[in-house]
Amino acid sequence: MKTPQESTNTSVKITALEDRNLHDTAELLAAAFFDYPMFTFYFPNPSRRSRHLPWYLQNVLRCALRYGEAWTTPETTGVLFALPPGHTSLSIREYVRNGFLLTPLVLGFRLYVQSMECEGFVGRAQKDVMEGRPHYYLWGVAVDPAEQGKGIGDALIRSFLARTDAESMPVYLETHDRRNVGYYERYGFELVLQTSIPKHDLPIWCMRRQPTESGNA
Repeated sequence: MKTPQESTNTSVKITALEDRNLHDTAELLAAAFFDYPMFTFYFPNPSRRSRHLPWYLQNVLRCALRYGEAWTTPETTGVLFALPPGHTSLSIREYVRNGFLLTPLVLGFRLYVQSMECEGFVGRAQKDVMEGRPHYYLWGVAVDPAEQGKGIGDALIRSFLARTDAESMPVYLETHDRRNVGYYERYGFELVLQTSIPKHDLPIWCMRRQPTESGNA
């Protein structure tokens, strides 16, 4: 699934993310996700979060480009990244090959162990919800805070869902922010699991979207 579909928002052009734009896109992601519950948990110190979150998210994007896909706009005002059917989770080796080798040093040993416990739980939740059914994993979507409200996120999501519908593939996502649930419900996602990660009391909402014939949410 490598060709973007036309968005219903004709003023927003969707283009494939390129390696040369990884740094700027990671900065965008870090700004959009600075107060996101998972990352305030991984990086509780705001100054360390400001310093290290762009590095962390650039590695995430590198993984998405290598094993899945990532889409943005010509102005790099938003980004959507996903993993494809058959490769909706990554191994430790795959993470390490794409820049995460230094994660224990960046986070510190205690927070690194906690982050691995959380990532393990998130991965198991996806498997439990999807029950082995092939699907796309909508890993993340974000818009530059200064550009929000202009239809960029809507264009990215609708373009992505038009393609997953064309393949008759369901889509899975999780969020750690309750406010996102209603947003994704507008695109046909349904909430199928609400729980908290054991030991850490980090909430998680797991959502699934079945493909539609029309390609419209």
